Amino acid sequence: MSATDAALRMLAKYGQAMTLKREGESDLPVKGKRIPGALVDAGNSGTQQQFRVKIAPTELLASAWTVKVPSANGDSLRVDGRDRAVLDVIPLREGETVALYELLVAG
Repeated sequence: MSATDAALRMLAKYGQAMTLKREGESDLPVKGKRIPGALVDAGNSGTQQQFRVKIAPTELLASAWTVKVPSANGDSLRVDGRDRAVLDVIPLREGETVALYELLVAG
């Protein structure tokens, strides 16, 4: 079994339902694995949560979205009933294949 197959099985078994959102596209249900983060300064003595989420590319590839890659330019992820801005996207590869995307989100 490849690392990609193992990662997809883990997400299917332990992943949490989330929704990836992009303006001009329909909301996309995805399964993701949340990785604990920290509270960061949001200015004016406020704080916000910042954490990482791993998602599989399979939902994106099967979607009707025009660009089938998550983006840090305007995408958001609804996690635990809250919309969180996507700040960074890191493709995790096995050879030439993208096995997972790691999203840094805040909100």
